Amino acid sequence: MSMAAAPPTRSSASRSSASRGSSSTTTSTPSGVKGTRTAGPVSSSSPTVQLDSAEFSTGSYVDRLFPDDASLEGVDVAAENLRRRLQAVTQDIRQLLRAQSNDNNKQQQAQDLEATKTAIGELYTRISEMKAKARTSERMVLDITQDIKSLDSAKRNLTHTTTTMKRLQMLIGAVGQLRHLKEQSKYYEASQLMQAIGGLREGFAGFGRVRQIAALNDSADALQRGLAGQAFQEVERGFDSQGMLIGDARVMRDACLCAEASLGVEQRDKFVAFYCDLQLRAYLAIFQLNDDVSQLENISRRYAWLRRILRNYSDDHAAVFPEHWRVGEALSRRFSETTRDQLGEIMATRGNISVEHLMSALSDTLAFEAQCNKKFAIVVKPTDESSQTVYVYEDGGEEAVTFTGAISCAFEPYMSIFIRGEHAKFDEMIRKFQREPLSIDNDPSLSVLASSTDLLYQFRESLRQCASLSTGQPMVDLSQVFSQCLCSYARDVLVHKLPRITSSSTTALDDLKNISLIVNTADYCASVVGQLEQKVVEKVGGEYKDKVSFTACREALLTSINTSIRALVAGVETMCEPAFAALTQVPWQSLQMVGDQSGYVLLISSAMEASTETIRKSMSGSRYFRSYCDKFAARFSERYMAAINTCGQISEVGAEQLLLDAQALKSTLLDMPLMGADRDETGKKPQLPSAYTKIVTQGVGQIEALLKAILAPSDPPDALVDRFLLLFPKTPSETFQQILNIKGVKPADQPTYFRVLQRMLKQTAASSERSSASRSTQLEASKDATQPNSVSNYSTPDLKGAMPSHVAQGISSSAPLASKKSKSRAGEHVRLGSTPGSASVFGSDNQSAPAHRSARMSPTATGVSGGANGAGGMSPDPLGITGGGNGNPLLGAASAHAVQVAFSPNSESMSPGSDDAIGRSSTDAASSPVLASLAANATATRTKINENLRKFMSNMRRN
Repeated sequence: MSMAAAPPTRSSASRSSASRGSSSTTTSTPSGVKGTRTAGPVSSSSPTVQLDSAEFSTGSYVDRLFPDDASLEGVDVAAENLRRRLQAVTQDIRQLLRAQSNDNNKQQQAQDLEATKTAIGELYTRISEMKAKARTSERMVLDITQDIKSLDSAKRNLTHTTTTMKRLQMLIGAVGQLRHLKEQSKYYEASQLMQAIGGLREGFAGFGRVRQIAALNDSADALQRGLAGQAFQEVERGFDSQGMLIGDARVMRDACLCAEASLGVEQRDKFVAFYCDLQLRAYLAIFQLNDDVSQLENISRRYAWLRRILRNYSDDHAAVFPEHWRVGEALSRRFSETTRDQLGEIMATRGNISVEHLMSALSDTLAFEAQCNKKFAIVVKPTDESSQTVYVYEDGGEEAVTFTGAISCAFEPYMSIFIRGEHAKFDEMIRKFQREPLSIDNDPSLSVLASSTDLLYQFRESLRQCASLSTGQPMVDLSQVFSQCLCSYARDVLVHKLPRITSSSTTALDDLKNISLIVNTADYCASVVGQLEQKVVEKVGGEYKDKVSFTACREALLTSINTSIRALVAGVETMCEPAFAALTQVPWQSLQMVGDQSGYVLLISSAMEASTETIRKSMSGSRYFRSYCDKFAARFSERYMAAINTCGQISEVGAEQLLLDAQALKSTLLDMPLMGADRDETGKKPQLPSAYTKIVTQGVGQIEALLKAILAPSDPPDALVDRFLLLFPKTPSETFQQILNIKGVKPADQPTYFRVLQRMLKQTAASSERSSASRSTQLEASKDATQPNSVSNYSTPDLKGAMPSHVAQGISSSAPLASKKSKSRAGEHVRLGSTPGSASVFGSDNQSAPAHRSARMSPTATGVSGGANGAGGMSPDPLGITGGGNGNPLLGAASAHAVQVAFSPNSESMSPGSDDAIGRSSTDAASSPVLASLAANATATRTKINENLRKFMSNMRRN
């Protein structure tokens, strides 16, 4: 209904708006197109009215809109109006549909809620009615069954009373019959009857206050005690004083069953104890404490006696006792307890116990205990949930007590005798190995000494024997013996047998092979120690596991390995001694020219190659071979340095020759780890370790630095000191003294050199402080450059194009500095870009500088460039530290321009006050973009110079 009412409302509004639109203008058509016709005829038949009409005709509607050709000009406007009208009507329909749907949903939900409430009310009413009917039914059932319950209770009480009276009658009769059987000594029938009496008496447990029943119970107890005593006397009379059976075994068995039925386990234990005491009476008489038969060496006789008694029991006495009494097992346990006490007392009173007797007695005891477990079917219960061992009887699964440790526990306090014996045996083996020459101990089929395998085999056997004897404190003590003996073996055998190689030895390579064999042996023992420790921990008891440690012997073995490697290094060094002797005999002071490598280099290379290949083939562990290479490289550098120090004075030509020899030896050292190495699958040799390369480079680098310092001229002193500080920035004055002595500087002139050294060290410290301050200023300037209107905002890639012509001309000029002020500025700015260790090379403070340092500070100046000869008469630089645009890759053509900009006397922006000028340039940038660009480029140029100089100094240190 709402949907039908909506269109007329919308149409009425449209008609009214269309009427207002038609009367508002005289130049619009009904479609809104401007024209010459009036709107009067159209308004009389409004388009809205026709669209809402039920008799709407499309043709008539179009004819009215466009009556002539002139009105067709507004067809687009009319179509657009119709589309907007269509969209508006569609939107109105959607809104009406949504509103109607929401109203319907709300009405449906209200109806559903009312229906639910009504259903709940009906359900509650039905439940209430059901409860009321249930209560009524319950009352009716109770009324019906009340009489039945009373009758049931009466019947139950009557039945119980009748049963009790019958049981009482049976109990009275059984007690009387038991009295009669006791008088006739019929033990079997009495045992059966007593079981029945016990069952009947359980029914009268709650009648203890009844006098007649209490009297009946007392009478039954007295009869049972009397029967138990009578049965015990029967068994006693069945054995004589020697433990032999003289009575009727069947009657005695019945007596045992009667006694157990009367008084239970307590009476059974009494019978068993009587029999065990009777049988062990002879044992105590035979094996007395002071007799020889009772000593440890005769312990096997004790066990033989028990075996005979158990055999006699099985043949004759087993029929007397019930099987479930386990009399044979009880007899063995009493025997074990007695024997344990006797053995403990014997060992406590006996002063000297031999290891052989102790171990033999312990072995027999352990074998006896194992036999007892097997005979009485005592096994370990298989379980994974508990680490504690549980023993059970194999036949029934009942828990049992093992015989293991029943007697052998008496030996544990005296296991120290066994430990001392094993220790003495191992010490004797080690002394034997020490006395034997290395040639006997060397087995060609093994890569280790044969003595190590023999010793470790004895360790294994001793551990196995100790584990079978005890897994407590003795095993911990034995592990300590193992550790001590391995320490002794490493110290007294391995280290003791290290060969001493001399320069005149003809078996040097064989000695190196033997030393490598000792390294292999120590490494093998160290690896086996871990397995040995793990085995001991597995076997020892839980509370002793933390006490097992082989750390001391591991350290001793590793120490022997290090000692052996040092012996290898010393041996190879000894093989090189003839070459070092030849080195010291060369007249280095009078050497005229530099030739090919010296003869001693070939001797050293041959000795190193032969020894290294021998060691690699003999040594099994690659890590120890690498350790040998590292130690030898470090030691060789020290020995080479010492040999150079003993050569006396060395000329510059001699130093150059020694530099050439050092390079050849460095190459040989770098090849040493790869000598004799096998190639991989691709045919390539293994890669050289980087750590080893570093050791060689550092060691030989010290020698090269010394020789390069010797190459520096001694006159003037500043040149030598400059070179020394460049090569040894952190070396004490002892090295400088050494260089002066090698160069032949007279003692009287040496104080002058030391004064120059102290002066330049102070200058270096001051330059370092100024460099730190300069870097701080640069950081502040860079922070300012990031702000608006900063210098960097006006930077330009072309420095010359952005500055005045006279400034650019001054930058391009290569004229020398003309004034002392310019020299001071140039030297100061060089120091600003240098590292602390290189400040004295490139500039000085306001003190007067030598000629070669006060020269022109262009890229071709001495100390920076690579000219043929530096100022002050320096020879061609063999170190490569003076490379400029052509010689130094760090100060090439690209950086030469930057150096000119920084050090030009016309560049006022790089004067000592240039920092302030650059700082002020940010305020002047708005008025002078050229000045701002110049300041920014000057800052960037100075940063590049500092970076190049730092790289240059780093390169010099590496060289």
